[in-house]
Formats: sequence, C-alpha cells, structure tokens
Amino acid sequence: MSHPSTGDDPLLGRAQIATLAGVGRPTVSAWERQEADFPSPRRSNGQDYFRRSEIMDWLDRRPVPSGRLVAGEPVGTTYGDRVRKDKEAGKSPADALRHHLGAWSSYRVPTSTVDEPRPENRRIVTDLMGSPVDRVRGAASVLDYLNLLLCLHYLRGAAVDRFDTLAARARALSSLDEAAQLLRDVGRAADEDMRGLGVHSSMQEALGRLEPRTARDLRNVVDAMSRLTEDVFGLILDEYEQRAALGSGEFFTPRPVVRLMTRLACSEFGPGEPASVYDPYARDGGFLIEATAACALDKDGLPRNESLRTYGETRRADTWRLATMNLLLHGVSPALDLKRTAPWHDGSGRAPLESFDIVLTNPPFNMSDPGRGERHEGQWPFGAPPLDNDNFAWVQHCLAKLREPGRAGIIMPNKAGNSGHKAEQAIRRNLVESGVVDCVIALPAQLFTSTAVPVSVWILRHPSNPCTSTLFLDARHMGAKNGSRRVLSALDAESLLDAYRVHRNAGGAAPLLGATTAEPHMPAALVSREELRRSDYSLNPLDHVRHRSGGGEGCEHELASAWEQLSSAEEHLRGTQETAAQLPFARNRRPLPRRNQPTSMAGLDSLCEIQAGPSYSKLGKKQRSTHGPVPVVFPRHLKGRRISDEADERVTEETARRLRNFELRHKDIVCIRSGAIVPPALVQQHQAGWLMSPNVIRLRVLEEQEDRVLPEYLLHYLCLDESVAWMQDRAAATAAPSLRSESLGSLRIPLPELAEQQDIVAALNGLDKLDHAHLAVAASVQRTRIALATALLGPSTEPAPDTFPSRRFEKEASM
Repeated sequence: MSHPSTGDDPLLGRAQIATLAGVGRPTVSAWERQEADFPSPRRSNGQDYFRRSEIMDWLDRRPVPSGRLVAGEPVGTTYGDRVRKDKEAGKSPADALRHHLGAWSSYRVPTSTVDEPRPENRRIVTDLMGSPVDRVRGAASVLDYLNLLLCLHYLRGAAVDRFDTLAARARALSSLDEAAQLLRDVGRAADEDMRGLGVHSSMQEALGRLEPRTARDLRNVVDAMSRLTEDVFGLILDEYEQRAALGSGEFFTPRPVVRLMTRLACSEFGPGEPASVYDPYARDGGFLIEATAACALDKDGLPRNESLRTYGETRRADTWRLATMNLLLHGVSPALDLKRTAPWHDGSGRAPLESFDIVLTNPPFNMSDPGRGERHEGQWPFGAPPLDNDNFAWVQHCLAKLREPGRAGIIMPNKAGNSGHKAEQAIRRNLVESGVVDCVIALPAQLFTSTAVPVSVWILRHPSNPCTSTLFLDARHMGAKNGSRRVLSALDAESLLDAYRVHRNAGGAAPLLGATTAEPHMPAALVSREELRRSDYSLNPLDHVRHRSGGGEGCEHELASAWEQLSSAEEHLRGTQETAAQLPFARNRRPLPRRNQPTSMAGLDSLCEIQAGPSYSKLGKKQRSTHGPVPVVFPRHLKGRRISDEADERVTEETARRLRNFELRHKDIVCIRSGAIVPPALVQQHQAGWLMSPNVIRLRVLEEQEDRVLPEYLLHYLCLDESVAWMQDRAAATAAPSLRSESLGSLRIPLPELAEQQDIVAALNGLDKLDHAHLAVAASVQRTRIALATALLGPSTEPAPDTFPSRRFEKEASM
C-alpha cells in the first residue's frame, strides 16, 4: 500500500471519508455501526474524527460491492483503490481545488468554519498577537503584520513545499537584510499561488513594509506558525480585532452564529439543494464556507457533481484579500467582488446571478436614531428606509436577491425590531403582512468583538412561500463569558436548532431535515400574524417571549421544585450538623486542650513512593482521545482535594497496560508536577486504575510505613496553606514552574500516633462534609429566590389584546 506522505496524519470527519470513498454520508455511519474493525474515532471539541492512515488501511480491505461499481472499475476494486484513482484523475474542479489547498497538508484544514481550535493552537495565536506585533511591524500598520500571519498560514495549507522552504530559511536568518528579503519572498509566494488560481493579490507589497527589530523576531513568528496543527484563520482574525483594537467589526462573525444561521436557512431545502448562496457583506467569507460544507451532498447522499455556486461582496480591499485566502484554504471558489458603494446603489449588474437560493450576511448596522427625512432613491417594495439608517435597506436587499422559494439569514440590532420611527414601523408591518419573517432569535449581548449592542438573527422567506406566524426564540442566557466577551458553544447552536425544529413542527410547518422530538429548553413563542398586529408589529423577541415564559404552570412547577430542593438540602444539613457535633476536636466547640508535639518527623520520600507521570513521548496527544476505557488525570482535574470525574481524556486498554507503572490506586495522592500548584487530591475507590498524565506526581504510602501514616492524614497535611506555599516556592525555583520529585521528597512531615491521625482525619473529613452541605443549601436558597421573584413579579398571564402600550416596545429596546 502507498499513501500520500503526511506530517501529522490528518484527521477526517465522516463527510470527508464519504467524499474520499465516493459513498453517501449514511454509508460511513453504517460501516461504523456494523463493522467491528472500523477504526475508532478521536473525539475533539464535540466532534468525531478518524486517522486518515487508519481509514485508508480499512478502505484497502473493503471491496466495492459489484452493484456499486462505477464505470471503469473492475470486480475486486477496493474503496482504497477508488480513493487513489480519484486523487490522480480528479473528480471535479472543486476536488482539484481542495487537493491543491492542502488535502494532504501537514495540518488539518476543515471543510467548514465552526471547528473550535485546539488549546495549544489557541495559545500560539494568542502569543503571536502579543509582543511580536510591535517587534515585527516597526512603522508599518498592524494590518500588515496580520497579512504576514495569514500569508504564512495560507502557504502552510495551500503550498506546503514552498512553506517548508521558507521556514527553513527563517531558521537560518542572521541579519535584517535577510529578514527583509524573506518577507518579500513570503508575499511573492502567496501572490504567485493565488494568481495561479485566478485571484489577484498584492501581499508582497504589504509584507515589504514590515520592519522587524531583529532577525530573531521574524524567526520566532515563522517558527510559531510552523507549530500550528490545524486551520485557525478565523481565530487569527478574532485575536486581531480584540488585541489590535480594530473596532471596525470588519472581519469576524462568531463561528457558532455562522453555523446556526446557515443551518436554519438550509433547513427547508432537500439534499442536493440549494444551488447558490450570496453574502452581500462577506467579511471573512465564513458564511460562504459554511454553506458550501452544509450543501456538499446530493439527493443520493453522494458528493455533488456541481459545487454550490457562491458569490460575495466586500467594501474594503484588505477585507477582500483576507476573505479570498480564507475561501481558498477551504476549497471554496473565491467569487468575491470588491465594491465601494452599498449594493442597492449599484446598478452595474456585476453579480453572476440575479437571484440566489440562500442569502446570508452580517451587515454593518446603524444604532443611531434615523433622520426624519425620507429616502427617495432605490426601489423599496416594503417601504423606503429612513435616512441615515440602513438596517431595513439591508433586509430588503437580502429579500430582493432571493429566488423562489429562497431563504435569508441576517443579523440585526434588537432595536430595529421595535423602533418607533414611522418609516421602520411601516416596513415591519409590510414584512409581517407579507409573511416573510420566519424566525427571530435574540442572541446574547457582548457576542461580537466590535460592539456590545444586543442583536438578533432574522430568518426570512421568499414572499412566494409566506408563513402565517413568526417564531421568537430568546437565547440571551446562552454562552459563557470569555474576558469581556460572551462565547456561544457548538452545543448552544445545536440547542437553538432543536428549538426551532420542535416549535416550527408543532406550529404545523413541514417536517425539517434532522428534526427532533425532544422539547427544547429554550424560551420561545410562536406568534400569529394577528398577535403581531396587536403588538405594533414588534419583531423584538423580548416583547413576545417573556410574556409566554413568565408565570403560568411552568413558573409554579419551578417554584415547587425549588422549595422541595431547599427542604431536602436543609434536612441533609441538619443531619450533617448533628454528626459534626460529635467529631473529635469539635465536640462542644471548645478550645483544643494542650497537645503534645509529634514524637517524630519524617521526610516525605521515606514515607511514600514518589512517582512522576510518564514522559510526553509515552503519553502525548497521539495516545489520548476522548474515547477509551481508561481516564487520564491532569492538573485541571484536581479540585477541592478530590479528583473530578470529568474524564475528558482517555486511553485504550493497550496503552494503559503498557503504562501500568503509572496507574493510580485507591488512596493514592496526586500532586501537580508542572503548572500552577494547587492543593493535592486523593484518589477515590472508583478512580483506581486511572492513569497519571505527564504533569502530575503520585504519592503512594509505602507498605512498610502503613502503620506510621494514614494517606488521608498525609493529604490534609499537604493541603495546608503552608505546605502548598512550600511546594509553590520549590516549583518557582526552576526556569519553568515545575515541582521535581526530589524536591517534594524533602518535605518534612510531623507524625503523631496513628490513633491521633485517625481522629484528625475524622474531624477534617466531617467538616468537609458540613462545608458541602452548607454550599448546597446556599445554592438552593438562590434558586428558590429567583423562582419566587419570577412568580411574584413576572406577568402571570398573556396581556389582553387591548393592553399593549404603543410606546412600550421602544422603551424596552433601549433598556
């Protein structure tokens, strides 16, 4: 067998495997379920991936059934033979493009934009957008430095040989003249490669403006880019917007939002559809990339012969260049047009299609109050937008570019949904009466780099396929804080998709692809056209969802559940308090009597076997995954003197047997070896057999010392503030914070009699239980307070039709 040479043996998703083998995506799932020898997946960020070498080995053993052979394939052809034949012959221009752009690259280039980067790659990008920015750019702009990173990133995926040659030159740099020449050559290489694909580029000029302080500074940047193991194009742009204080919001739309909007817009199209997608404000090209990935299969589940036709428009030359590279890296035809004017002002007809099946965009919206004058230019079937505010101009442009029965997704500020401006009220009325507003989703605040303004996703229909109701979803509570921003996860996006499917199906819509029957835990309201009329045609989810979710049976059930949980927690606390009152050293809560000093002191290394975790070469990333029977313990799992049961990284039984010298037993103590030193943790009985990671240390009481020291006593002593500070001091003495086994072994431990150790352990363990019981009561009180406040202060019923104050919606939008 002969496979293309790779550096890190790329990981493939199921859809990519189906494309390689020339089968439908369901076939790959069937192989996985039915064939015992099908390779095991690696779980990464909530998605499954397979080693390409393992897949190729399996495909080489799998003959194509006679009924599935295509023209030119003799009986006995294996799926592996088909992969290599297709690679040589080329199945389509799109496949050739994907091959050119790193199909066998030394790092992973996903087909869509939503893959979350691995932690080590995120750290590399974060470091690159720190001090190297000023050290490399000199008097040039931050954008020129960004161009350098993205040129290197593009060459790494699109022209691997060229990148390797340039990286080798970087490692040998010794002068600023050599550094300047290397910068010009990096730009020239990117320009030549993109010109070979029919794309104009001028990166050589941009990189020629950079002025590194030293040759080493440039060498460090190239070396860091060499260590990336996957596509992080969007992450680089995101870090640029945050750290370079761009403030324009030109580039980035959060990946989960891109996926959510794309999936919603595609939800009523069958396999093999739609045929075309358009983004009138393309930014980094993310919507075009995601739509291409979402529509990759035909009605038979096979890769489409004709790729999705894409078209986008940008307003700035720098945005256009960067978006073009991003599209090329993902194998998407870079059909981008650089325009200087708003699309509704351009009558040149340069777009390759007059209308499109899908329109997706995140336009620059206006938050200032619109002018009082009327807009006279342009054609506005739903009403002329007000002057100085283009929000509804973008909405109408998206609708104008839809073909029957197309769908559009657009990001809008919440304020546009219930603005009191006369022209905008009239446009909303016409949109609702035409039945084009399918769904509005309120997103969390602080989701975007450039603005903290609350926004919503609007899903629109072509007027030929109207809906009689609008679904409102309130996702403001979703996501997690990351610095000053809030970040939606892939799971959050899936929850919103499930909520849309369930509520739309319940409302009588046609069944959707992949629909679920589970009731979504999402505040929602399916509002009829008549109800929208009574609300002054408000399209702000806050004006609809909160009335439906407040009060009623749901609120009463939540309050009853909260009271029940509080009563149970209080009862458990009372029992724990009674037990704690009888603990040694705690009876009657009196001062301790004078205690004798311990009769002996012992070095930790004389009491325990001290074993550092395996080396990284024995237990590195290649040996670990999120699947497998044996969990691996990392420093992040040490919490509250215990090892958490997250078990987010695992190994196979074979790997565990090979590393059995590093397994954990009941009552072993785990300390941190490298990284931030925190109190150690005790291994529980159900965690016996788990493995140590390379950056922890195991303490195991020696068999001959078991009559001198209890493991629990040793744990409590090592968790003292003084002991933790001692370990932190020894770790800080090294160049990189690291606690050596020899240093830890020198710690002196006081040893009272075994009976006294037992009393100390009983007292401290009992107070730990009391602490947990108090925390449970506090959490239950907080939940009960929220439920009671909602029941007492929230609206109990839907307001009557005549009780909607006409100005209320505008006021709430400003809050």
